[in-house]
Amino acid sequence: MTTRTPFSVSAQARDPGFAESAIRILTRVLGDRAGIPVQRVLPGAAADLLLIQRPGMGGEGYAVERGAGAGGRVTVAAAGSLGLLAGVGKWLRSSHFDGTAFHPGTWSGASSPRATVRGMYLPCRGNWYGYATTDEFQCYVEDLALWGINTICCYLPETADPDSPDGARIVERNRALLRAVREVGLRTALIREPNMVHTGVPAEVLAPPFRDTDPPRRGTGGPRVCPSHPDGWKLILRSMEQYLDGYEDIGLDYVVAFPYDGGGCGCPGCWPWGARGYLRLCKELSRLARARHPGCKFVVGTWCFDVCETPDGEFEGLDRELRRDRSWADYIMADAHEDFPRYPLEHGSPGGLPLITFPEISMWGRFPWGGFGANPFPARLQRLWNQVSRLCDGGFPYSEGIYEDLNKFVVSQFYWDAERPAADSVREYAAYEFSPAVADAVSLAVQRFEATLPRATWRGEDIEQAWALCQQADRQLPPGAREAWRWRVLYLRGLIDHELFTHPGQPHSEPCDQAFEELTRIYHAETGWGPVSPRSRRCLERLRQQAAPPPPPGAENR
Repeated sequence: MTTRTPFSVSAQARDPGFAESAIRILTRVLGDRAGIPVQRVLPGAAADLLLIQRPGMGGEGYAVERGAGAGGRVTVAAAGSLGLLAGVGKWLRSSHFDGTAFHPGTWSGASSPRATVRGMYLPCRGNWYGYATTDEFQCYVEDLALWGINTICCYLPETADPDSPDGARIVERNRALLRAVREVGLRTALIREPNMVHTGVPAEVLAPPFRDTDPPRRGTGGPRVCPSHPDGWKLILRSMEQYLDGYEDIGLDYVVAFPYDGGGCGCPGCWPWGARGYLRLCKELSRLARARHPGCKFVVGTWCFDVCETPDGEFEGLDRELRRDRSWADYIMADAHEDFPRYPLEHGSPGGLPLITFPEISMWGRFPWGGFGANPFPARLQRLWNQVSRLCDGGFPYSEGIYEDLNKFVVSQFYWDAERPAADSVREYAAYEFSPAVADAVSLAVQRFEATLPRATWRGEDIEQAWALCQQADRQLPPGAREAWRWRVLYLRGLIDHELFTHPGQPHSEPCDQAFEELTRIYHAETGWGPVSPRSRRCLERLRQQAAPPPPPGAENR
């Protein structure tokens, strides 16, 4: 199909909005990638692609069917719009663009998701999500929807005075991001540490330190407020209400409580945190969320529960309370920095609630996060998924930007098909995003990138091979794929690693600096948060002037 030939689409649906998002996204994708206009034709008219609603299919699965002959019409059928988006995405990923033409996919079949909560956690502060325009953000969410993602979880910036000009801008930006998720047709979620209060915290209500590993794994954020102090409780309550207010017209489908990082309290009235103080706050946050959003599901996060060598009794205490009364909770979200927590694997999910995960796809292996380009580690994700796949009903992978796009895709496919190998997903991603001609080379480069992600495991032959494979693939790509940001973050990873390895010491080379600057533009990180800012010379000077925060404990050894 040449760039001059319109691609025709027809929809047959009982619900008026069934195909609207899918057609809008398809129009953008074919226009951006192949210069092909999409023409919508009336139901019943001849069309290249038929989108049809079949209520009897149920769930969020889809079927892709092909008519007889090489040019037979493609039909994507689903019960609802989420299944349709996933089906159109699967069909698109079996298609390819060669720079002058669009070659429609030949895949056919039916598929249904294994997991219910196929989410992604996008903290919208200081990173790409915080600086992207609303249109850019929505386009990225659309891409995630084509992978089968059905829920976007956000941390949204907070303001002490929502009525001030700056506060009003923050509130409107937050609302615009959630509206963008709704416009795509996905579910919405907010996440928060219940006792983290950003402003107006008197010293007497600050939470005392709590037990942790060395180096600390439970996070060093804050300020944290003690809920066992009466004035602290009131302050926390006002802060939680303010965080939830203002989205009633948009709607929230999930609210997620997060125990540590910016939360926690070590006083006798609150410790062990996960079984005492945090539990009380979770029940209150659940009540507040459901009062504003009837039907909203509440997720109890357990990240870093019992992380010390001698457990603190957090999982046991939570399980005991939920066995007594679990009316206030709908899901348990568990994960850790490394291997999956032992308690859910050995005893099941606390309270018998459905279990979802919180995979770390952004920070592992190197600091600054994404500062050297793409950070694919599919083998690690496969190993961790194998530990929990039999228990898991989905999750919210933790994303600090777009540089880990490939990691997102791998986990999204685990949630859809628990048995699908990560290597298959890597190949599908490479063939669609870049070209089928380079899928093998890119898959091998990804293996080398994973092997060299921690600087301590660098080997010259891996770095040389990864860079050679990137250059080989770059020469084979059509212009659109070669210039796209998804390829650039992968290619620049190969270039930067090669430059740093072959030109050790400081200052880094000029080609390396130019690559850092290109990543900065891709990430919108010109004034970004230090942990996600590529270390160009300009960035280093900016951070010196800003008294940048130190890297997380242990980051220098990654």
